[in-house]
Amino acid sequence: MAEVERYIVLPKRGLRAVTPSALNALVRFPRVFSTGPSTMFRLESFGDADVMVHDTTAEDGPKLVAMDAETAARLNATDSPVRAVKEVFYPLPQPAEGIPNTTQGAVGAAATFSFEVEVVDGSSGTRIPDATVVAFSDFRKRIGTRGITGANGRIRLTLAGPMIERVVATPVPGNGYWSGYQVNVPASGQVQIRVPPFSMPYVDAVRHYFQKTTFVATTGVTVGAIDTGCGPHADLNIVGGRNTVTGEPASAINDSSYHGTHVAGLIGARGLAANGIRGIAPGVDLRAYRVFGTGGGASNYAILKAMIFAAEDKCDIINLSLGGGPANEIVEESILDARNHGMLVVIAAGNDYRSAVSFPAAYPLASAVSAMGCEGTYPAGSSEELHAVKPPQPTVDPSEYIAHFSNFGPQIGFTAPGVGAVSTLPGNRIGPLSGTSMAAPVISGAAACLLSKNPTIYSLPRDIIRSKQIERLLQKNCGSRGFGMDYEGFGLPQSPVV
Repeated sequence: MAEVERYIVLPKRGLRAVTPSALNALVRFPRVFSTGPSTMFRLESFGDADVMVHDTTAEDGPKLVAMDAETAARLNATDSPVRAVKEVFYPLPQPAEGIPNTTQGAVGAAATFSFEVEVVDGSSGTRIPDATVVAFSDFRKRIGTRGITGANGRIRLTLAGPMIERVVATPVPGNGYWSGYQVNVPASGQVQIRVPPFSMPYVDAVRHYFQKTTFVATTGVTVGAIDTGCGPHADLNIVGGRNTVTGEPASAINDSSYHGTHVAGLIGARGLAANGIRGIAPGVDLRAYRVFGTGGGASNYAILKAMIFAAEDKCDIINLSLGGGPANEIVEESILDARNHGMLVVIAAGNDYRSAVSFPAAYPLASAVSAMGCEGTYPAGSSEELHAVKPPQPTVDPSEYIAHFSNFGPQIGFTAPGVGAVSTLPGNRIGPLSGTSMAAPVISGAAACLLSKNPTIYSLPRDIIRSKQIERLLQKNCGSRGFGMDYEGFGLPQSPVV
């Protein structure tokens, strides 16, 4: 029996049928909703092959189906009006502290050096349970191990080498702590990590640069966050959205982890709650498009659907703090389609430690964002210190740097603070995170501010000219910090403007 895989069936060019032949081929598919039963369908025009239809966006739009490679080849034939592209997944966004690629855990003959990590409150010494601990014997090669502290705040780990190059402890986001670390310690006995407590109010790097906002809420600017969902959080003005994960209810837009809520708060948290935090465009209309299933990755189909719905919902800016997947024509064409619908598409460059800009940020019509940091905007002893790598050339401010974890390259459009960024977390919590995932929403918020003060551009027809005008407006209001184009693009948005 031939192996069956999932494919996205769509017109030969673009996301929607524009020729009679493509329309005729697509409308024959039964209309199936992601939470409904899948339907078997016979492709009479393609050798009477059977396919299982799992989800459809619209009669003239993409369908998610299961079929074998031979049937997919027929759909991809030169004379076919449609094509079949494999469903692929982008990984769940990971913290900037690094994840081991090669694990040396408690099992395995090579793992011979055992040690215990104790994670404690840096002020009181109280042990902290449920903290994620990542230890590396070779950070450059990502050789290491990870675990979670138990009720006693401790975890036993093993490595193949006698030395721990770095070990980072990250308490549950929103539980009142920064991350802590140790470097170059023996892989034996007990290693204690004292994590600095976090409390509000706190002036992080984002508010260091953007102390005030000039956002005009009455203009009606809307920003879509394509992420893990958003909220619940009282400081976020979530006006709608959609869950586009196949098999999950469309209304399930609450955060499946914490990532999307943090992103949304950087864009537009109102800062109204007691000791609340203000986003770049406070109170902006936010739409949450959840593309990550519970504990899983985001498929190119879910991302495609989210961008289609963002266009239908008349979003002006969409933020994708995701990446790391393969180059994929579906996502690239989704970005083009979004730009053709008048939207700016802001995407995180990736946290692969000075690697090339990841996909989908590397696509030409994406506004790729690197992460910068500023010394003095996070406490001593926090793992944010590990991200500070000074540039070789003089810069505007000697305390600034492009974060060690940030990807870079000629595709970079902008830079923004992404080291120790404080924002909202589910359950009305607040806390710091680091990553290009945090830098991208700062740019999205800045673009929202600028657009809110420019009703002429805001009122343009929703087409590629409009999206280019928004992009150009943002570019003109940025300034170089001296890092070079491959690291900062047009630079950092200017605080008096936003």
